[in-house]
Amino acid sequence: MKKQLLIILLFPFSLFSQTNTDCIVERELTSGDIYIGCLDVEGRFTGKGKYMFSNGNFYTGEFLKGNFEGYGKFSETDGSYYDGYWKNDKRNGKGFKLDISENQERISEGEFKNNIFYNGIIKINFQNGIKQKKEFKYGDQVSFIQTSQDYTIESYGTYFSDGTLKTGTRQDISQNGKLIVKNEFKNGDKIIGSERSNIKNYPIKDDIEGDVESSVIDLEFDENDNTKYVNLSFLNSKRSQTEKFRFVFDTGAEVFSIGFNLFNKLNENGLDYVDLGIVIETVGIRGEPIQNKVIKIKELSIGQYKVKNVIAFVKTLETANSSLLGIGFLKKFSEAQWSLISNQLTLYK
Repeated sequence: MKKQLLIILLFPFSLFSQTNTDCIVERELTSGDIYIGCLDVEGRFTGKGKYMFSNGNFYTGEFLKGNFEGYGKFSETDGSYYDGYWKNDKRNGKGFKLDISENQERISEGEFKNNIFYNGIIKINFQNGIKQKKEFKYGDQVSFIQTSQDYTIESYGTYFSDGTLKTGTRQDISQNGKLIVKNEFKNGDKIIGSERSNIKNYPIKDDIEGDVESSVIDLEFDENDNTKYVNLSFLNSKRSQTEKFRFVFDTGAEVFSIGFNLFNKLNENGLDYVDLGIVIETVGIRGEPIQNKVIKIKELSIGQYKVKNVIAFVKTLETANSSLLGIGFLKKFSEAQWSLISNQLTLYK
């Protein structure tokens, strides 16, 4: 909001029910944005006003020292908007947020903190008729309900950042209300007694090859971006390694997933893998359900290790191109440690 100002025009009328009508000014900024409203003695946007961005978006409401602060509505050209309270240009307090995208409508109603949805309900309506409802308490998701023409999914507990259930209960219910299946989860794994799932990674000593007991990996990141990355290469059918590819290091995600475009490129290079013939649904960044086929990768390299028989989820949606290294992959090792200070990941054989 702190931009160079070019034009000042006084308007002797009240646009926003100010008690002092002479405070209404119009200012055009070097960016092409326009502000109409009141200023403080230092010339900063303060009081009620309207800020119009050059891209067509606009904010109408209260300002303080040049920032959105108090009650206001931010509207976008596609029909999306947030109507609620602000502090220092960020959504803070009770509010209603509507996000419209190509295939869905997302409604967030409740309390926001620093732009993060903190308490309340998120409802998502997809064009294909699927509806989702998520409840959040203190910034964490605590429940999930998805309804379709075939069945309803209900789950309660704690969740990973990708929306998959971490610890808690999930049940699938048919259209007529009959329980199809009910499962308990702990740390991302289905509790099924001594039986192990064939779509999970587990520590198997012979699957890790390397001459060192531990391998320290420097996490990469771009300037002005907190996202951390890990480089991986893959064994192809010619028994040679591919080039290295970046995966987002996401300790909040459960699965090890490969984006649509990357998988196609790996396939072109002869990726050595087995299709397990299983399709699993996960939730994307914007909340949309994404179908994933489950594969077993014969071998990949990370740090000083070669890792065999890695379970991976391959995204089948063409626009789903993020590749994540979640804790599901780290379960291949006897131990894994991440240093926030040094930005290093240490894997133990």
